[in-house]
Amino acid sequence: MNKLLKKSLCLSAGLIAGTFFVICIILDVSAFIDAGRGELSVPAAGVIAGMSIGVMFLCMLVIIKLNRGFDEGEGIVQKNLFMGRWPMNTLFASLVATVLFAMIYTHETGRTSLLSSSRNVSPAILTIAILAAAYLYLQNYHRFIPRNRQISRVLKKNSLSKKRRFTFEVEEILEDGSLRGVVSGELHRGDYAYVYGGQDEKKKVRITKLYASGKRAGRVFDGEAVIYIPEDRNGIAPVYEEHTVLSNVRSVNFPYHMAVAENPRISGLLSVYGAHLEDNRFMSALIYEIVHGHYLTAAKCDDPDANSGDITEAMNGSHNVMFQAVSTSRDPDETVFPVFTDWSTLSRYANVMEDEKSLALIMDFQQASEMLNKGYDGIVINPFGPYPFYLSREYITSIKSLEGYRREFILKEDTE
Repeated sequence: MNKLLKKSLCLSAGLIAGTFFVICIILDVSAFIDAGRGELSVPAAGVIAGMSIGVMFLCMLVIIKLNRGFDEGEGIVQKNLFMGRWPMNTLFASLVATVLFAMIYTHETGRTSLLSSSRNVSPAILTIAILAAAYLYLQNYHRFIPRNRQISRVLKKNSLSKKRRFTFEVEEILEDGSLRGVVSGELHRGDYAYVYGGQDEKKKVRITKLYASGKRAGRVFDGEAVIYIPEDRNGIAPVYEEHTVLSNVRSVNFPYHMAVAENPRISGLLSVYGAHLEDNRFMSALIYEIVHGHYLTAAKCDDPDANSGDITEAMNGSHNVMFQAVSTSRDPDETVFPVFTDWSTLSRYANVMEDEKSLALIMDFQQASEMLNKGYDGIVINPFGPYPFYLSREYITSIKSLEGYRREFILKEDTE
């Protein structure tokens, strides 16, 4: 299906589900107020409430599913099931509708005050709706919260809510079609994973069998393993290559509202980098991923207009920002530009939350390499672990002089 058509249908269905949700909220409020005034029997109000709550539950399931599908299509990882933008906005709209309905209802019944009620039913509903709407507003619209506190919250949500992350780097394809490789993180039998590299790029597969040390295992944590992946529904077996990476983390390199930068193949390859220093194929795969990656980096911003926006945005030069720097262990006087493959690795950088003007930017490799013109001596990926990778000025220059890089990035820019 055409991507634009799919997005349009998704948005339309989400809007319809949200509308029904709001209507059900109003029916519930009306039933409770009428029951409190004695104009509707309690059993009748209970029936109305039960039916509308059932419809609301189904609508919210639809909204959550559509939101997750839409966000994944846009390259946004939503790791917390109930914290998507659509569910939160639907709840906010419903609470606002509740307040407006209560005000209109009170006016139409001829009362002189919103808080006047014979049995204190309508003021209770109104008060709860106002407080809940205010809470959701502050949760969704962050302009009143200092940037370092925003970053702290996002770090916690994105690096801790997904309690188990893993990568599996393929070392060898065995004769029976199984894969021998190295696990970084915790891999369980039955896990689903995305494929990065080879002919089945970004295909979702299921790991049905797992072996460690020649024995069948239920899980493997940071070690060698052999995994089995069955044929798909069409009876086609996945095709893999050496140094393909499987991960339960979905790749994200599309800078978009609160986007979560994720580079699982880079993380997977870096986890075994020490064992492949002399492997040209491995190094080619790693460098290819690095130059095509999008990264998080820390900065500070004095622009008051920027302080009312999101803490994570694309690196587009719209604000005057000051970037952070780290030093290398071999030369303390050397200043290196730090970038991070995901929020989990950024969470290891304590300085990012020290200043209220902190900002997290998403930039690609080309933008990061331009930082060498600002006095940096190199770039380091994930400087605080778990697997840091340093690119010196000379190494970056050699990468950018490669014919493939020049053809894809430099010559292409010159012709545009």
